[in-house]
Amino acid sequence: MGTPARSVFAFQNDIQMKAASPRQQKIAAAYDVEIWPLGPSRAAEPLLRALPRDTAARVFEYGCATGRLAASVAERLGQESRIVGVDPSPAMIDAAAASAGKGTRAGVGAISFQVGELQPLPVEAGAFDLAISNLAVADLPDPTAALTELARALKPGGQMLVTLPLRGCWTQFLDLYREVLGEQRKREALEALARYENGLPDPATAVRWLETAGLDQVTIETCRWELLFKSAREFFFAPIIEYFPLPVWKQIAGGRGDEMQDVFFFVKEAIETYFSGTVFPVTMVVGLLKGEKHAS
Repeated sequence: MGTPARSVFAFQNDIQMKAASPRQQKIAAAYDVEIWPLGPSRAAEPLLRALPRDTAARVFEYGCATGRLAASVAERLGQESRIVGVDPSPAMIDAAAASAGKGTRAGVGAISFQVGELQPLPVEAGAFDLAISNLAVADLPDPTAALTELARALKPGGQMLVTLPLRGCWTQFLDLYREVLGEQRKREALEALARYENGLPDPATAVRWLETAGLDQVTIETCRWELLFKSAREFFFAPIIEYFPLPVWKQIAGGRGDEMQDVFFFVKEAIETYFSGTVFPVTMVVGLLKGEKHAS
């Protein structure tokens, strides 16, 4: 895959490649085989369906990870497309660049990858026809500000396609977690758990986020599926759990130490008790948000 001309995708400043942390390296190593198929790939399906075909679109992707979505977008848009993928993890960008370097298939547009944060935006404002992000924006401290910054990449009339986890994700686990915290009379942890759940947007809130970011004609398409685990151990050690929501869940119970360990011991026991002889299903609820930048 080639590199887009800098006159089209001019970075405001080249970000010096930093060494990847051990955690970033572990996530990147597990991403394509153990993470992408369970969550990001399913979330990306409606996003890919919403794309036009065979168009010379200029695309900016935030949270490109190992470049799986960028490659699929390039295939759909065709050889005239130009895509810039940005991710804050150097390990992800290393993996994406290695995959891109394996060669170009006929009819596939050019893709380049860059380490960078969304705030500040590492590309020129108003340079792109399409801005996309798959499950990456919701993890940022201020999703509305992040979406506003992402919208800045769009030219007037450009389109944004963003997938976000919605309220209702992880329901089966969170119900058991709440039950255990209640039995142990962990009032502060219960309050923290409620804040965590309320922090996941419902569809109406997610739509307002895009409207606040300055986009028109905002719509949302919701999809849901279940992740199936054979045991509590498989659940807690699955990379999609271990590297993403689990650290936050542990913080709710105190973060470290015997108190947190005791809570999760009883959560594990609850999973094994309630789902003995069957699988432990965990629901994922994801919304695809679509909007257009004000034409001016």
